[in-house]
Amino acid sequence: METAPLSSPPKVQYEESNLSFLLASPLYFDCGIQIICVWGEGILSTGAQQFHLHETTELIFWRGSIMQLIEASADFRVRMLLYPSRLFLQAAVSLDTTYFDYMKEFPLFDHGKTGSLQSWKNVNLWMDMGQMLFSQPSSAFTEQLELNFLQSMFLWIFSSIPETYVSVARSYTRKQLLFHRFMHLIHEHAAQEHQVAFYAEKLCITPRYLNEITASAVNGKTPKDFIDEQLTAEIKVQLNNPDLSIAEIAANCQFPDSSYLSRFFKKHTGISPKEFRGKRPQAVQKTPKRFE
Repeated sequence: METAPLSSPPKVQYEESNLSFLLASPLYFDCGIQIICVWGEGILSTGAQQFHLHETTELIFWRGSIMQLIEASADFRVRMLLYPSRLFLQAAVSLDTTYFDYMKEFPLFDHGKTGSLQSWKNVNLWMDMGQMLFSQPSSAFTEQLELNFLQSMFLWIFSSIPETYVSVARSYTRKQLLFHRFMHLIHEHAAQEHQVAFYAEKLCITPRYLNEITASAVNGKTPKDFIDEQLTAEIKVQLNNPDLSIAEIAANCQFPDSSYLSRFFKKHTGISPKEFRGKRPQAVQKTPKRFE
């Protein structure tokens, strides 16, 4: 599977995959992604956050997501649709941004936990329709089909969000809700904003309270730990681009110079940026013990 067109497709693209191309290194997706796991189990990372995919789970990311497959069972399989950024903007212009904000904060949905698998059957029907419409060569009507499909699917998804939101709001504590919002913020800003105070201000809380939130969500983990994990993933993605020098990456990620970036990267990965570029890890998929 060619990853370059996959990460930034010119039109809606349907794929079936085991995502093994994401094992070696994180990949930046300049597009919207909708993934449903139809077999097996896998752990997908966006940098500071990890998502456990298994049958009946659905994951939706907006434009600008980093993804890496940490591990997966040998039978892991997904179906996915990738949407060009321009299409997302067109489809979203007439829809309530409240729903988009909700889905950004809660990108993973487990259809098996709803008490009924009808929604899982329905989302597979949407995938079937996407496969039928977008696995064929483009025609004069492709752009209109893409827009109509995405708008209709959004409306179908959003029709269930108010009830879902109420149940989430009732089951999550304030700290848990703030943690999800913090995760969303670092996905957006970690490449440029490295200080805890920035995120605390965005959440209208103190850095000390943010530290309490992350500690309660993941025992012993600080807000800076999450920020640095996301920043490390961002650097890895840029290092995979041979056209960018270390100095340019340092500037992109708001480091004073390349030596600062190198020290940061080696501290968090054990190797220098140059060594990372020279290393080509083999994307060998295996069944972790936890999935056996």
